[in-house]
Amino acid sequence: MNDLYGRSASIMESQQKLELFISCRGLANMDTFSKSDPYVIMYVKRNNQWSEVGRTEIIQDNLNPNFAKTFIIEYYFECQQPLKFVCNDDDGNGKFDFIGSAETTLANIAGARDQLLMLNLSNGHKKTGVLVVRADQVRMINDKIIMQISADNIPNTRFLPWHSTSPFFRLYRIRKDTNQQLLVYESEPLKSTLKPFWKRVDIQSQKLCNGDYFMPIKIEVWDYRSSGNHEHVCSTEFSVDELQGKHMFKKMLSDKNKKLSGSICFNEFKLIEKPSFLDYLQSGTQINLIAAIDFTASNQSPKNPSSLHYIDDQYHRMNQYQQALLSVGEILLNYDHDKKVPIFGFGCKPRLHNLNTPQTLHCFPLNGNPQDPEVLQMDGIMQAYNYAVRNVQFDGPTYFNPIIQESMRIAQTCKDMGTNTYFVLFILTDGEIHDMKQTIDSIVASSHLPLSIIIVGVGDADFTNMSILDDDDGNLHDSFGRRTQRDLVQFVPFNQFKNNPELLAKNVLQELPDQLVDYMLLVGRKPGPKNLINLGQFDINQYSQQYGLQQQIMQPNQQPQQQQSVPQIPQQSSFTNIPPPQQYQQPPPPSQYQQPPPPQQFQQPPPPYTQPQQIYPPQQPPYPSQQLSQYPNQQQSSYPQQQQIYPPPNYQQQQQGYPPQQAGFQSKFIQGLANTNFLGQHINDAQQQQLNQQMPQFQYPPQEPENPIGMQPQPNQYQQAKQPPPYVPDNPYGL
Repeated sequence: MNDLYGRSASIMESQQKLELFISCRGLANMDTFSKSDPYVIMYVKRNNQWSEVGRTEIIQDNLNPNFAKTFIIEYYFECQQPLKFVCNDDDGNGKFDFIGSAETTLANIAGARDQLLMLNLSNGHKKTGVLVVRADQVRMINDKIIMQISADNIPNTRFLPWHSTSPFFRLYRIRKDTNQQLLVYESEPLKSTLKPFWKRVDIQSQKLCNGDYFMPIKIEVWDYRSSGNHEHVCSTEFSVDELQGKHMFKKMLSDKNKKLSGSICFNEFKLIEKPSFLDYLQSGTQINLIAAIDFTASNQSPKNPSSLHYIDDQYHRMNQYQQALLSVGEILLNYDHDKKVPIFGFGCKPRLHNLNTPQTLHCFPLNGNPQDPEVLQMDGIMQAYNYAVRNVQFDGPTYFNPIIQESMRIAQTCKDMGTNTYFVLFILTDGEIHDMKQTIDSIVASSHLPLSIIIVGVGDADFTNMSILDDDDGNLHDSFGRRTQRDLVQFVPFNQFKNNPELLAKNVLQELPDQLVDYMLLVGRKPGPKNLINLGQFDINQYSQQYGLQQQIMQPNQQPQQQQSVPQIPQQSSFTNIPPPQQYQQPPPPSQYQQPPPPQQFQQPPPPYTQPQQIYPPQQPPYPSQQLSQYPNQQQSSYPQQQQIYPPPNYQQQQQGYPPQQAGFQSKFIQGLANTNFLGQHINDAQQQQLNQQMPQFQYPPQEPENPIGMQPQPNQYQQAKQPPPYVPDNPYGL
């Protein structure tokens, strides 16, 4: 049975709930002789239709209300769950004036700093106030129960003297209202014994008794038969409350005729309080995304329509890599406060502005900046991908270990610094990997690091071996015989969900909350105190100034002079906000970054850097040096250096006439794509030549250059491209 979000009943049982507290600030006054009498209605979108969840009470004559009525809603980490808030002014007799509305997602609220989100209310194009939403977790039973069970003198159901019972047991919870028995656990059978001592049971209290410690739990002992026709031996009932606090507890068993038939013994019984994913979020834990994209030759050239990396400039349809990046990245970014994402490529020869090499690299930053591989928000991720896919030479083979090692280094550095951050490495690949042994070694070594690995396989390749990495039973072991301490890998084939991006995100992310909690428990880290804001004393101006949000909102007791005077909160950027065509009729003036730098800055080759040593774990055998190159260590990294020089000494450099661009693709003058105009439309050679004439012509090497603004170029970390690409402005996603 599935719910409205397409979830199975087993997932629904472990759902969590959020309580939403609503306030408004600076509402537009809709009444002439008094103030508005506001109330708020909340809607949730299910099956593309808005359904009302509830409405607050009406507060008389108040433009800055704090509502006592709250909304409780089921929370799913892997879904966006769109919400809409409508604020009305009550005029009595069922009549009202519409003040404004705002839309967001439950994930955006849960992932906001302090679980507090400010939304602009709007009426058409007019801003009519600010709606403040604060979330708190509804306390649900998240405890874990550990028990070790044995039995004594159970009846022998076999007639032959050399055979005896092969017992196993089943646990049922009994619903009080219907007396219905629901199977929740079944043990493994033990061969030929009347005094079984079963393996320890580790089960969530939610599953065992649905959080009701007085609920009757029935235990049945059965004799295992290979035919499947198992024979009932005996049974009894107990409750969690009955066993709690007792070191050892015995109960008599009875058969189906209610005759005493031995005893059951609970040798160990522990009730362990397990924190929830939201407990850690509310204590300040945030999730940082790391993205890695496969550029191996098996993907085929992006100019080929059958390529998995094909960029459709005609119909603007996203390929599988773009769809997966968007579906998963949008959700994870809700839980990242600074929205900065390191994004890497592997399996190709980069031909980027600041990184141009004939060597095949298996871990390089898509923005070409090894010191700062981060891009900003979903826009930056998609722009970095669209730029890189046209400026790399696809090669191979497919290695995962270098990018996993780099992610481990980032996670280890943040762990050593004491930051409350959990990392998610999101790998997109099109086929089998060629370093399975080294990859497994690194995954096992990642158990004690704040890291999860999500792998999405695109295309129609055989991903059988990927299922080996996605080991939920703890059977994955490295070359030294060590096993993983927790589940940290999730693999999903894209083709199963390519027509349903929401279902893709659900299957990719549904294990992540438990993986984060399991890591925290493994390293002994409990949630800190919650940082909940008192809305009665909440000051938007002070909060905005503290976190640099730049908006100015009226104080609670301030009267709005005009409706237009209610300031606006800047909306988050969106990759869909493409300016209209009329804004791009003329190219902008040449950038100051196109001026040649002083010659003394580029007379000598840039200093080489050394590779970081891979210490998680030592590889047997190591990668060939010509097949592995990672960018240099970030600051504060203490990893030892390998004596390996990059770039190769015999690789001739030819400098460009402008300094390297900053990290994160911040300059709009390097985001354009070759042979396209501002709208992503193809331009012919004559149009390209006209654009090139707008750019100053340089001599290489530059002689007596001009630098009117006195700008000092930054030191170059990589060899520069042999020929600077033509100037083409920004075009997100090739639209």
